[in-house]
Amino acid sequence: MLNHQFLTEFSQNFIEQVQRIINIDGYLVYSIDHIDRAYGYHAFNIPKNSLDEYLNHKVENDPVSFTRFYNNKNNNVELLSHHQCDESYADFMARWKIQDTAEIFFRKRNGDPILGLSIVRENQKTPFTVQDQRVLESFYQLSKKYFYHHTDTIDKADMSASYSLTKKEIAVLEQLMNGINNSEISLNLNCSLATVKTHVQHIYQKINVKNRQELICKFLR
Repeated sequence: MLNHQFLTEFSQNFIEQVQRIINIDGYLVYSIDHIDRAYGYHAFNIPKNSLDEYLNHKVENDPVSFTRFYNNKNNNVELLSHHQCDESYADFMARWKIQDTAEIFFRKRNGDPILGLSIVRENQKTPFTVQDQRVLESFYQLSKKYFYHHTDTIDKADMSASYSLTKKEIAVLEQLMNGINNSEISLNLNCSLATVKTHVQHIYQKINVKNRQELICKFLR
């Protein structure tokens, strides 16, 4: 399960760094768990009524909606001004005095987006530029490894089916992948250190790796 506290803190820190270089009037953070489902919307300096209208009536008209770029694994930063809006969405933008938005998709290692960040620039200001897009992409690349480290997850059902891991072995595996040592794992799972070491050896044997480094390389490529 994703650490939603981390996602909130990560997005806030990301915005703080970006604001030092790029003018931002507001932003929207949301989690993504499927190509057609996002949730956990948190708006900052964006009117609630505009967000409600967007989610209930306009999201399908948004040219830079996450649904349009879910499978485009190389598209991490999209500017609304670089896309054609239909009449309905252009009207929505004008009524809420939105000049442009920059949409950022933070992805897992496999390319699936799990966090969206929509940065807003109000009317009477210039749209985001190509240079702004490059800055956002640079911040994205700089934060990518840190993001991976905190959001790597294990598909428990797949691991169980593919390698015949027990529930306890999967619990140990999750902690191994998070860089937790055997002593801490024994405390976290309320079992002896010897038991943890036994589980670790069984995991290595079933997955056919020799050590933790090989284990991480196998699943976090």
